[in-house]
Amino acid sequence: MIMSEFGGDGFYGFRSPAAVKGSEERQAQILDSNLQAYRSRDFVSGMFIWQFCDCRVTEEGPWPLWRAQTKNSKGIVDEYRRPKLAYEVVRKHFKDRSR
Repeated sequence: MIMSEFGGDGFYGFRSPAAVKGSEERQAQILDSNLQAYRSRDFVSGMFIWQFCDCRVTEEGPWPLWRAQTKNSKGIVDEYRRPKLAYEVVRKHFKDRSR
């Protein structure tokens, strides 16, 4: 089984000790818990984090009105490729491939 399109919003530079929605801390927690769960199961053979970098979304339809700054902020790096806290979480999970 391959797990695809998992992740969470994290706005670059938005930090919150309470890990509120949209904070880098919350995004890092979501990815960490997902990766722990998926990597602990032998039947999961791969994963696709949604997504590598933040990007603008289409302007068609009402969807962009629901997205802050009309962008998808689920990247582990922002649109300028600056790493978020989630980047380090992902790196740690895959640095030691023996887990």
